Amino acid sequence: MQANQDFNFTATETNIYDFLISHKAEVIESNLRDLAKTIHVSPASVLRCIKKMGCDSFYELKFNFRNQQSAQINGQSQKNYLIDIARDFFTRPLLSEYQVTLANIKKMIRQSKTLCFFGVGTSGILAEYGARQFANFGIDAFYNKDPYYPYQRISKDMKSMVLIVLSVSGETGEAIRQITSLKNLKCKIISITNTSYSTIAKLSDINLSYNVSAEVVADTINTTTQIPVLFLLEYLARELKK
Repeated sequence: MQANQDFNFTATETNIYDFLISHKAEVIESNLRDLAKTIHVSPASVLRCIKKMGCDSFYELKFNFRNQQSAQINGQSQKNYLIDIARDFFTRPLLSEYQVTLANIKKMIRQSKTLCFFGVGTSGILAEYGARQFANFGIDAFYNKDPYYPYQRISKDMKSMVLIVLSVSGETGEAIRQITSLKNLKCKIISITNTSYSTIAKLSDINLSYNVSAEVVADTINTTTQIPVLFLLEYLARELKK
């Protein structure tokens, strides 16, 4: 397939591409019509995107994905696997792709009085990092890893708070409960997730999805790379200090 910077995607094709890249296993097992239904586009739109990716057919794309998956399983590409994922992310037209979303995030944060980062597990560690990174650039922020934290007891004006939720899957139960509770208190919600199709993404006022290939080991441990999250957190912090 061609390098991604050579693609001339429409907005719809960009969404299709992001889904294909981040759901390779699902693409391999799917047929074109069902896949199009999942992405909420027409089969013709999927095919146009695939051709721009350098494949002549849906079957060729599946063949390429299957070969990549096989190479990873066999350990043939483990050394370069993380580099390949990072390269795929950073060769996208990121700033133009996220331009409107990033502008809306910056506007929402600047209009807030309190900024809180929240996450569970690895995302909780990144929430702590995000809060510290924002503080490094003079932005008042704190983090929380407790899904039962009594926000309503410490502030009656939740309308002035923005909660930035980090979740790879976008389906973390504790995070969903936290968001639901705070939305009822009129708190603004920004989420950073791997896909825009997740429950957390849909519950948020603004979602920023990075769409990389998901990895899960032992059926429960999510080892999906967090390089995109680190980049987005640092980029936002630096942009907001201007």
